[in-house]
Amino acid sequence: MSQDIESILRPDRNRLDEEWTEQPAMRHRYGVELADAKRELSRAKAELEITAAELDNEIRESPDDFGLSKVTEAAIKAAIPSNPRYKKFREKLINAEYLVDVLVATVAAIEHRRKALEDLVRLWLGDYFSAPRAPEGAQEKMHEIEQQSVRGQGRHREQPAENEEGPNENDGW
Repeated sequence: MSQDIESILRPDRNRLDEEWTEQPAMRHRYGVELADAKRELSRAKAELEITAAELDNEIRESPDDFGLSKVTEAAIKAAIPSNPRYKKFREKLINAEYLVDVLVATVAAIEHRRKALEDLVRLWLGDYFSAPRAPEGAQEKMHEIEQQSVRGQGRHREQPAENEEGPNENDGW
């Protein structure tokens, strides 16, 4: 496949315009790959059927070459799958089926990616990814608190509370 599937299925929310531009081409590319894989699957099925038919004829013509002493339908059907030529085309069919399954999953994931892009755009339009903003009037209040905090940093000793007494001259200090 042409691109790492994992990386394309994670759209970058900071490049939504580019992600949307790439989406149709990506869907088309993997749709074509899927169509090609289905074509190869059909060819693999046909090759397997042809090989089975050829082996059937060969077994009937020379059963001894295939280790058969008696030619019956059951014996012929049992001998075909164990033949190395048949096994080779059966493996090719299995691989073609697997590739189709992977591409079907990829195309479905790309469709989910499209939905994710739609949802990311909705979040972006709703200012989900924006920086936090203080409500009206809160900025002035925050500025006042900041100023009080800066002024208070100059004090080194704690001041006694109003109802507490400070050190007494008679305490021996």
